[in-house]
Amino acid sequence: MDLLSYFPVAPDADDIPAVMPSPFCHTPHPLAEKAVRMLQQRLSISDALSVTGKMYGVLVVRDTDGQIGFLSAFSGMMNGLWQIPGFVPPIFDLAEHDRFLPEGNDELAVLTAQLEGLEASLQDAPFRQQISQLQVQREQSLAAMKQQHQANKAVRRQQRLQLRDMPDTAERESRMAALALASQQQKRQATNAALLWHDKLHAVQVKLDALQQQIMQIKDARSAKSRRLHRRVFESYRLENRLQEKHPITHFFADGTPPAGSGDCAGPKLIHYALQHRMQPLALAEFWWGPSPSTGVRHHGHFYPACRGKCLPILPFMLRGLEVEPEPDYGLGIAADEPQIVFEDDAIVLVNKPAGLMSVPGKYVKDSVFTRLLDRYPQCPELKLIHRLDMGTSGLLLVAKNMQANSFLQRQFIQRRVEKRYEAVLSGVLPADKSEGEIDLPLRIDFDDRPRQMVCYQHGKAARTRWQVIARSNDTVPATTRVWFYPLTGRTHQLRMHAAHPDGLNMAIVGDDLYGSGAERLMLHAQRLCFTHPLTREWIQFEVPTPF
Repeated sequence: MDLLSYFPVAPDADDIPAVMPSPFCHTPHPLAEKAVRMLQQRLSISDALSVTGKMYGVLVVRDTDGQIGFLSAFSGMMNGLWQIPGFVPPIFDLAEHDRFLPEGNDELAVLTAQLEGLEASLQDAPFRQQISQLQVQREQSLAAMKQQHQANKAVRRQQRLQLRDMPDTAERESRMAALALASQQQKRQATNAALLWHDKLHAVQVKLDALQQQIMQIKDARSAKSRRLHRRVFESYRLENRLQEKHPITHFFADGTPPAGSGDCAGPKLIHYALQHRMQPLALAEFWWGPSPSTGVRHHGHFYPACRGKCLPILPFMLRGLEVEPEPDYGLGIAADEPQIVFEDDAIVLVNKPAGLMSVPGKYVKDSVFTRLLDRYPQCPELKLIHRLDMGTSGLLLVAKNMQANSFLQRQFIQRRVEKRYEAVLSGVLPADKSEGEIDLPLRIDFDDRPRQMVCYQHGKAARTRWQVIARSNDTVPATTRVWFYPLTGRTHQLRMHAAHPDGLNMAIVGDDLYGSGAERLMLHAQRLCFTHPLTREWIQFEVPTPF
């Protein structure tokens, strides 16, 4: 089979995993890593592959003859193509897509052209300008009329005063009636003028509303057609496993709506192809090859686990019927007496969180600083964490014992009156001319690969970090830089992203398995915390030694 590559020397039995490692493990099996090196050698000499960064993957398999080899795949499309020689095809049937996609895309293109034309008309048509001008003219006209009517009213009032002194004659009655008639005519004139201006404005507003209604109808029609087309596309991704269970990919996502690109990652492609051709999956590895994307952090040649947003819902089903190691279970092995108390009084508790313990319970892991403190302080039902640290980050974590202290301290964090300093070790040596600075990169969640963050200037939240070099270790292997971070905002993964991103320090923190490479631990420690005490109103400072 031309898509199956074999190792130059057949692996020994001891080199073959007895149980398939979890696709969500950060460290690949040695045999999968060996297959990756062979693929990377091929990538490094090929001119026909992607010129931009891309995620690739290999799947070590046992073929129908019992031989050990590996399959290769890339995520998504490459150079506008779904299929490239030497790589497994997509999960869906290209011929099936060709039967309905072109027509569907053409229909969407027609609606888009209509929409663009109407929006151009709306932009060019002077409806809003006309309405604005008419409103100004109406106010000026009605104001002038009101001023004239008030003057006329004053004259009539004076005339009525003069008529009071006249004898009660027919002439006096006639003149009083004329004044009353003039008053009524003036009221009708004001009412008619207001109605006239209303009709003028309404006529233009009707035209504007009609055009906007057309635009909304076409937008709704396009959205509905696009949803139907996307659903039909995703329904063509038919997943199955060794137990002969079959489902379209829409089955695994809420409302039958998978995230864009679901099923197109390298991992699902590889497993699907292997099962279709009766190969036994043994070990999966995925890696990034090429420049890092501008929005996120991917390092050339680094390994990454299968993404959680698109792959976690489907890979366990696809691997059902195979022996697979469970997903890594984090947060275990933390001593029962952790976290250690640094300071405590009637209002607050300050703890030194160990690396590997979550701040609050997660979706799958319940053990956390918060749950442990609740057990430790049953007399404090209002206990609240004021802020959080990533599971891999150690250091100072502030906790309020009651709602009053919580409110007071939360205001300090919101108003950025709390001083925080973190110590970190970077996986490289910063140039000598880079000793301090500030990073300003807005961040938001990567919805397709939670909990990873990404830089986004359009929808991201402001994220700013001051940094300062403490020491450079050129003689160590690997060489590193020790820095202090001063977060001026408190976004999720802010320090890790600002360290690793090319527009930041371009050096991941040692042990950062999301944005760099895994190690014994994440070398990030919340070393110093300063704030105003909620009871004494004193400015207090705390420091704990860095454990690495």
